[in-house]
Amino acid sequence: MEQIAVYILAGGKSSRMGTDKGLLLLNNKPMIQGIIDTAVTVTDSITIISNNEAYKSFGYPVVPDFIKDKGPVGGIYTALSHTKIQTNLILSCDTPFVSLKLMQRLIDRSSSVDVCIPSFKGRLHPLIGVYKKEVASVFKNCLDNDILKLMVVNQKLNSLIIEVEKLHSKIEFSNLNTKTDLENSQHKKR
Repeated sequence: MEQIAVYILAGGKSSRMGTDKGLLLLNNKPMIQGIIDTAVTVTDSITIISNNEAYKSFGYPVVPDFIKDKGPVGGIYTALSHTKIQTNLILSCDTPFVSLKLMQRLIDRSSSVDVCIPSFKGRLHPLIGVYKKEVASVFKNCLDNDILKLMVVNQKLNSLIIEVEKLHSKIEFSNLNTKTDLENSQHKKR
């Protein structure tokens, strides 16, 4: 079986939430814990990308952004520069309902591409995706040129977009950015 590393991006400013999203309680546990609980069924190689030392309490390595304040493009660059593994599943800490089934589908379809991400009801979800280590240089080039839109970076790569509308539920793609999103998601399950 191919080696997989999981990197959870938890370095955002959380400006709409007002506090560090991944540490907020969702169903009585930190939001990031739901992602970790699913990720451990894929691999034991889990790393959190964050500038917040509080994430060390989860027992996994915490790596600060190599280039600060560059959003998801900077976070993915950090993950791909840090990893020793070719195939990397990148997840955002604010997508706590992502399923093992979705993770496995992306991994299974990623072998011949640089990037494999899902699309649900016509909307792309690039922060739930498989990214290959060798594209770190493309991310670095984009950062050097202040290209910070992840969709623009992905257009420069051999990307596979998988439409998963018939196979997965809307909850998996819930992106919890505000206190209202968080409140509305309490007690929801995959």
